[in-house]
Amino acid sequence: MAGWWQARWTPVWAGGWTLARVLFCLAALYNQLLRYPRVADAYASTDMVFSYKPFYLADHVVLTPSTGFALWWTGLLALLALLWGGRLAKPALLIWLLSGWVLLSAEGFNIKAYDRLMTWQAVALLLGPIGERDLTTKARSPLGRWWLLVTYCCIYGSTGYFKARYEPLWWTGEALQWHMVLPYFGQTVVGAWISDKLWITWPLGVFTVLFECGFPLLVWFRRLNPWVLLAGVALHLGILLTMNVGVFSHAAIALYPVLLHPEIARAWWGRWQAWRGVGSGAPGRPGLSPACPSSGIAPALDR
Repeated sequence: MAGWWQARWTPVWAGGWTLARVLFCLAALYNQLLRYPRVADAYASTDMVFSYKPFYLADHVVLTPSTGFALWWTGLLALLALLWGGRLAKPALLIWLLSGWVLLSAEGFNIKAYDRLMTWQAVALLLGPIGERDLTTKARSPLGRWWLLVTYCCIYGSTGYFKARYEPLWWTGEALQWHMVLPYFGQTVVGAWISDKLWITWPLGVFTVLFECGFPLLVWFRRLNPWVLLAGVALHLGILLTMNVGVFSHAAIALYPVLLHPEIARAWWGRWQAWRGVGSGAPGRPGLSPACPSSGIAPALDR
């Protein structure tokens, strides 16, 4: 038992963190730009103030438009520093979190799902090795990945359970039909076209429930892991095409490179390097530099 527990915390290939950081930054930058026109009206409106747990900031401080835009610019610059990476990455991520949540506190209970998701993802990034360069040649602690796996399992598992247990219209496809025409997060061109076609919404509804319920059980198995994540990509691309849910799909997919099993991710990276004609480095370890074994990556990846 002790050996199994120790093996779970052995350093693993860390190359996925670089791609995840970049994708996360792109999603967050897109969200930041979308927020700009609403700063004065939604986040710094002095004539309509909301307060809601656990922040209650508006009970004590009401943001002015100038303060709101200062916070917005602070967040934007922090995201650019995070995108650049290196030693600035984690401090920049903390600054973005702080400035962003001061703005979001003005929304009261209307804080969006993707903002909550990106906060949990930011914790994983803080636990991961995003402040380092050349992560494709390194092995690092799996703590950030474990955090992310538990987070995604809780999100998918809880939503899937409630759909399966309390919303039977998901099994018939009718719930999805309604979602695609709701004024708050529906009414895309593709969604409106699909909404009256039960022969499409029925299999999509069943697929959604099965994926969300199955994710917490199947994503841990190495052979099933990439297929589960591929199904997740399909789910979120479908949401992106048929619903208006902001950057939720962008954010959800952004951290998938870390959710991918490290050994599978390393093998894929090696094939990509080989296809590009890049030197494979250490024999038998494609994509890794000859110096890697001395850093402890060999025992970590050859289990």
